Amino acid sequence: MRSLASVAAVLAAVAVIAAVPAGASKNVLRPVAPSPQELGALHDQLQTWLVNHHFAGFRVSEVMAFTKNDYAAVSDKQGKAAFELLTRPALGWVMEEPASMMWNTRYGMFGKLGAKSTGLLGPIGMMGSGMMGCLGAWYGDVAGKVSSVVQAAKVANAWLANFRPGEKAETDGRAFPGYFSLDTVRDGKTVGMLSVNASTGAVWYHGWHGVFLSERGF
Repeated sequence: MRSLASVAAVLAAVAVIAAVPAGASKNVLRPVAPSPQELGALHDQLQTWLVNHHFAGFRVSEVMAFTKNDYAAVSDKQGKAAFELLTRPALGWVMEEPASMMWNTRYGMFGKLGAKSTGLLGPIGMMGSGMMGCLGAWYGDVAGKVSSVVQAAKVANAWLANFRPGEKAETDGRAFPGYFSLDTVRDGKTVGMLSVNASTGAVWYHGWHGVFLSERGF
């Protein structure tokens, strides 16, 4: 597992988190939750993306809409959690979720997904200073090997108690190759997401999503 400094350096070098392309500042933040039909359309777009990028048989099992981007969990042909994607069709990009990019031992940046994080409807956006500016507040120290979603939730909740009091990790997260991802809740409502590294127990909060709006499973 890479240290915090290494994670920051690699993310800066890859430069693929979505800053707004020039001239596209309008409607950057989605103010209204998309309807189930709109989430269904997003699911269909991403299914087409998977087929076009040689992941036929894989399926989008969940989509989540946030104000800054949309999220998708992808399962493999056997129904096991495979990797995570970020997208913003209105701005024309699809990329691998940063935690999946860095920690996924099978489909990460040096694996089967790697350079396939390309535009869905146009060129991929480039990473701006926004993500790196808050990285320290989004990344937690290692806590040792983690072998289950339940254990990952315990590690996550210990970190959340210090850095995001009142927010809790749910225990029905997904075990991706090399790490776990879990939704977080506050007062019983979904507010965000984080990942826990299976080898080290490092916590990485997905602070780049913005405000949670809605979700749909498939």
